[in-house]
Amino acid sequence: MKKFVLYTARFGTPDRFKFPKISIPDVDRFCYTDLDIDPGIGQMIPIGKDQFKKNDFYQIKKMNLGSLVAVMRQRRVKICIPDEIFNNYEYSVYVDCKRPKEVDFDYLLSCMEPQSNFVTRRHMRRNCAYDEGFFCINRKKDSEAIIRKQLRFYGSEGFPIHNGLYATFIILRRHTKRLKEFSELWWKQIETYSFRDQISLPYVAWKHSMKISRCERSG
Repeated sequence: MKKFVLYTARFGTPDRFKFPKISIPDVDRFCYTDLDIDPGIGQMIPIGKDQFKKNDFYQIKKMNLGSLVAVMRQRRVKICIPDEIFNNYEYSVYVDCKRPKEVDFDYLLSCMEPQSNFVTRRHMRRNCAYDEGFFCINRKKDSEAIIRKQLRFYGSEGFPIHNGLYATFIILRRHTKRLKEFSELWWKQIETYSFRDQISLPYVAWKHSMKISRCERSG
């Protein structure tokens, strides 16, 4: 079993990618997508409605999640680690395709506290899932009705305010049975409520006593 893998995802429409500087140059790197791939070599940029240009940074992995809308396909791959990664690597690092600029695997691993299988960035502007929900409402990032329903439910469960918030554009996870179960519970919240996963992560961690370790930088 290999130690680290880096992966990202892009579903639905092509977009420009950032290829981060990585501390382990020969680590395996995958991009999961449902888009067609041009045989040319170059940056992964739009070349048509449904195509990427091939690149030499990520290995392209075609994935058909056609029963889900594009944003949900993206979240599914982000939250529920693909089996070929989970079963063949000890740790995975998920990165948003537009961020970050640098990934330091050893630094991220050093941030993983005892009894934790999950490291992500501390949110730099807010520390409350309720505040994040109202921010998403105000910016029209998802349905107001769905987010309000979600926040009411969290309040009825006794989920406290100012209980931490995370910027999940980068996630290091250790592949354990408990982590896999936690990922499915997090995904269930996305299916039930808003696809804005930063709202639901603090609640699921609190509800199921999952220790989330925080890093201050990506690299």
